[in-house]
Amino acid sequence: MNIKDKIKNPYFWFGLVSTIAIAANIDLETLTSWALLGEALEQIVMNPVKIGAIIVNVTAILVNHNTKGLKD
Repeated sequence: MNIKDKIKNPYFWFGLVSTIAIAANIDLETLTSWALLGEALEQIVMNPVKIGAIIVNVTAILVNHNTKGLKD
């Protein structure tokens, strides 16, 4: 499945958003107000470990696992 097919699928977006939320340690309570969401986003930006976790998780979603490696 290529990226064009993935972005048309709502489950792709659900998985992407939930993966980012889990990697950033955002819980449902954080989503109850814009102020709490802003604070959570600020904590993500200030923490390089969270940024790294988000990058790794998003890359895992975007990469096609059926390829043989970098040459594919």
